[in-house]
Amino acid sequence: MVPARQNRWWILAAGAFTVLWFAMLFGRPLYDPDEGRYAEIPREMLAGGDWIIPHLNGFIYLEKPPLQYWMTALSFACCGETEGSARLYTGLCGYLTLLLVFLMGRRVWGFEAGIKALLLTVGSILFVLLGHQLTLDMALCFYLVCSLAGFVYAQTPRHESRPEPRPEPRAGGAAMLGCWAAMALAVLTKGLIGVLIPGFTLLVYVLWQRDTAVLRRLNLRWGIPLFLALAVPWFVLAAGRNAQFLQFFFIREHFQRFLTPIEQRSEPWWFFAPVLIVAVLPWLSRAAQALVGGWRAAAPRGQFDPRRVFWIWSVFVLVFFSLSDAKLIPYILPAIPTLALLCAAPRAAGRFDHLLAGAVLSFAFALGTAAYASAIWSSASGRALAVELRPALLGTSTALGLGALTTAILARRGRRLAALACLCSAWFAAAVTITLGAISVEQFFSAKDIAAALAGVAPKTPIYTVQTYAQSLPFYLGRDVTLVDYRDEFAFGQGQNSGSSLAGIEAFSRQWLELTDGFAIMPVGTRDRLTAARLPLRELARFPNRIVLVSRR
Repeated sequence: MVPARQNRWWILAAGAFTVLWFAMLFGRPLYDPDEGRYAEIPREMLAGGDWIIPHLNGFIYLEKPPLQYWMTALSFACCGETEGSARLYTGLCGYLTLLLVFLMGRRVWGFEAGIKALLLTVGSILFVLLGHQLTLDMALCFYLVCSLAGFVYAQTPRHESRPEPRPEPRAGGAAMLGCWAAMALAVLTKGLIGVLIPGFTLLVYVLWQRDTAVLRRLNLRWGIPLFLALAVPWFVLAAGRNAQFLQFFFIREHFQRFLTPIEQRSEPWWFFAPVLIVAVLPWLSRAAQALVGGWRAAAPRGQFDPRRVFWIWSVFVLVFFSLSDAKLIPYILPAIPTLALLCAAPRAAGRFDHLLAGAVLSFAFALGTAAYASAIWSSASGRALAVELRPALLGTSTALGLGALTTAILARRGRRLAALACLCSAWFAAAVTITLGAISVEQFFSAKDIAAALAGVAPKTPIYTVQTYAQSLPFYLGRDVTLVDYRDEFAFGQGQNSGSSLAGIEAFSRQWLELTDGFAIMPVGTRDRLTAARLPLRELARFPNRIVLVSRR
């Protein structure tokens, strides 16, 4: 039991954290490419577009399932088409993931373990930043963690000081139905990975632990029909509407994406090692110890061992995506909550040596951040970015430095839970300062200013994006633009003859010469080549990466 006075402090802290978590979703522009893309698709749905076949800038876009688009469109309908409402679903998924981490830790090891797991997850700067950025990864992480929570709840009794018998096969039926439903929603968020991670974890766990009793509590009789009822209908409807959907979505977007460099996102096999190090830096020593030794059984063979489940899950996510030919930083996000749970096991997360190591690493990171803010070693372009970010980065450095010092003092005095809370809060504060700093560099990463330069353009006036595309531009304009000599992720849609595009510069030049009123956005180099070819181009506005031009007679 938690003392009433201490409980009040946890409630106050949770309330303040909740307000700050959701406040961070507002007040800054959508960043390209992900935020612009995943805001524009639901905007087009809500504007009278197709709710079965997603479209991006008018082009058919079938790379991902539509659940997040539907939820963001619902957010737009309820709260308006703003940047904050675009991120609201992502922020809610991140917040609920934290709640699930706490509940799982409390379920298997008690209240203090739940608090530690929650604090460790909050102390992951990768988790916090992705919880406030409009991508599909946090929603996927939430549904995966939700499926894991359902499984764990179905297999374990409520934690008490004395061991209890495991639940009867039907006792966890409702929890397992939640697990099946969550896997279906994960599939509707990002595809087959929604069943691959839970399924592989279960298979390896049963074979390794020889705990076949968990199979009796999977509730297959009702779980499989529920999964199919939720996951399958959209795939059937999409296949009926588009003959190439199944081949494109399953073959290209799953197998070819994983096995070949088709996405041009190849990285070395060790790519996720430094990503993970930064992601869990304040608790790196504990995470390393958990990954190295967490495979050891904490329960006899044939009995449920949640620690081994968390270890298999974490390692599989890291290894699976390391083997892929397409690697992006957010891919390892589902490993962060389970690794935090693994580290929150009793007599582990609050050890003095781990807290001291976290304080030292935090202080070192604070010094490195301050050095970057000084821009002493930066290139000319990097110096401009560092100067804009300097106030925010100095705030980051200060938060981490003070947090490291306070953590060391509290740990030395034996107040280890308070020290852990201080350490992880410092990293959460660092994420807040980085998020605020993003506002000052919008001209580098967002098309909001470009759209402002085109404010008042008549709906039928053509706007071309030549050899470039800013994902957030259609969202801020509230309309499609014409692509010129640009394919990338639009290749499938262009092959379907959807949207508006021109294959080459020559076609654009012919149309441009015939216009009485039109606008074009292009890189500086493209403008210089067209000017040398004597195409009339008048500059309207200039931005770090692009120029806005006008043709007006």
